[in-house]
Amino acid sequence: MSADLYSSEIDETKHGFLLIEMNVHCYLRIMAGDASSDDIGSFSLPSNQEGWKEAEKIIASLQEWVQHSKSITKQIDKK
Repeated sequence: MSADLYSSEIDETKHGFLLIEMNVHCYLRIMAGDASSDDIGSFSLPSNQEGWKEAEKIIASLQEWVQHSKSITKQIDKK
């Protein structure tokens, strides 16, 4: 049994899909599908120090992308 933690809400036909789930053993599974093909990728993180450290790096990278892309978009909108 698993629990969905996140499921993307953007247009799957344009951007693909992203799903994050946690299984009964607390492993984190990240699945992504490409909108332009039937390719589906999967990645798992164990519920231990190594997995938690990796998850923290992913979170930090996403936060950096959000801040950077927002600042770039604001600069473009000013022009």
